[in-house]
Formats: sequence, structure tokens, C-alpha cells
Amino acid sequence: MKLNTSKMMFIYVIFMTTLISLSSNNWLTIWIMMETALFMLIPLMSKNKINDQSMKYFIIQSTSSYILIFSILWNSLNETNLNSLMTLISLMIKIGMPPFHTWKPMMMSNLGWTECLILSTLIKIPPMVLINSLIDLKMLILPLTMTLMVGSISGINQLNLKKLMAYSSIFNLTWMTSSFLLSKKISLTFMIIYSMLNLKTMFFFKLNNLIYTNQMMHMPLKMKLVMNLNLLSISGLPPLSGFFPKWIILNELIKNSIILPSIMVITSVISMFVYIQVNSFSFSNFYMKKKNNKIFWMKNLSAINLIILIAVINLWVY
Repeated sequence: MKLNTSKMMFIYVIFMTTLISLSSNNWLTIWIMMETALFMLIPLMSKNKINDQSMKYFIIQSTSSYILIFSILWNSLNETNLNSLMTLISLMIKIGMPPFHTWKPMMMSNLGWTECLILSTLIKIPPMVLINSLIDLKMLILPLTMTLMVGSISGINQLNLKKLMAYSSIFNLTWMTSSFLLSKKISLTFMIIYSMLNLKTMFFFKLNNLIYTNQMMHMPLKMKLVMNLNLLSISGLPPLSGFFPKWIILNELIKNSIILPSIMVITSVISMFVYIQVNSFSFSNFYMKKKNNKIFWMKNLSAINLIILIAVINLWVY
């Protein structure tokens, strides 16, 4: 009981630091909230006997904090593009944005589902607020495009559910960043829906002790349907709840430029294909009972995936 109480206290403090960051316009206050959240998350990792991961996380986050403080202080003395670039790099390291993302999937694969949820949602918000206030939009186009490509493609054929959710978190960084750049109302809408979908999905994984996709084959049919709907909603498949905030973001972005929204749509289709693969795999035991020939099964699975992918593309186009 004592452990649960302390764990709830740490989570509560992280939640409060997120709210303070959203309501503050001072970069120093937001930075303090980021570091407070860092020191609250590390005990959560340590209590689950994953001290190596907590130490790695501390080193990565403290290094990025040093770069951030140095760049902001140096920028106050001499404003240059190099300082803005250093600030952007430090914040990209903090949230695991490509090409500084390799630590995130490896770390999440060794964390509990509660820590994965916090790392995928609450921890990302303060750096996002700083990116919105300190970084020019022109500097973000390349990182956001790279994030879309890496997040969508890296999830293909991923068997570890924690790594799959890590790449999903990386992919949604672009959507989250875009929402913060547009307006606070849009960003709050996206964050609430995205966080609730992640909460439902990861709580489901934790409740059923799921780590790998092959474990889903033996679940009851109703549980599979619930889980698969949650995953497809995270990917933004219309008309599920995860689609609507992304539709709002696209409508706003397309008023300024067509390039980034087009890339977001294309990579979203790839991301949907990844989740459709997971869905197909979870139902594979029904087909395997009918056909023991593995080659026959793989051909049929590929055909099903292709048909669903074409249907999804038509939904986006029309």
C-alpha cells in the first residue's frame, strides 16, 4: 500500500507540472517543471527494479538540459541561428524526436506500462510548449517530416508491443507539435483524446499482461475487438475518435502549406497499415485452425492487408 501511495504521489506531481507548463509563458518556469517531472519519473523507474533504465534516462535528460540552458543563456548575449538550432536539438533529445530517438524504443521496451504511458504523454508536453515559444516554424519542417517517416516505417513488423507504442509516440510527435503551433484549443483537444486512447490501450495491455503481439492470438474475441479498435483509433482511422483531432489539424495546416499535410496523410496510411498488421495477426489463430499450410496463410494475410490498405487510402482521398 505504501508503494502505491508513493507511486500515485509521483504521478500526481508529474501531472501538475504538465498543467503548470501549459499555463505558463515563462521559459524558466517551464524548464523547472520539466526537471521536476524528470525527478518524479526516475523514482517510478527505480521502484520497478529498472535502475539501469532510470540511469540512462537521467543521463540523456540531464545532457539535453545542459544544452538547453547553455543555448538560451548564450542566445541572450548573442542571438544567432546556431543558438536556435542548439535549443531545438536539446528539446528533440528530450522528447525522442528523430534523429535523436533511438533511446526511446529501447527504454520503453524495458519499462512498465505505467511508465510507458507517462513517457508517451505527460512528459512530452513541457518540451512541446518550449518548442512552440522558442523555435521558428521554418526550422521544424525537416525534423517533423523525419519524425513522420521514422515513426511510421519503424513500426512495420514490430513484434514488441512496447516498442510499437514507442514508435507510435514518435509518429504522433509531429501531430502534437503541429497542434501546439496552431492554437492552445487545438493542442488541448488533441492531447486529451490522444492521452485517453493511450491510457485505455496501455491499461488493457497491462491488465492482460501483454508484451508481444503473438500473445494476442489466445485472447477472447471481444477483447481482441476492443483492443484493435483502440489501436486503429490511435492511428487516426476514420470515423474513430482519434481521427477527428487529426482532421482539425490538417484543415488548419492546409491553409498555409500543402507539403507537410500531404506527408502527414501518406505516413498516416503507413501507420494504419502497421496497426492493421497487428490486428490481422491477433485473429490469425482462427485461420490457422482451418489451414495448416503456412505459405497459404501468409499469402491470404498479405492479400487481406492489401485490400484493407486500399480501402483506407480511399477513405483519406475521398
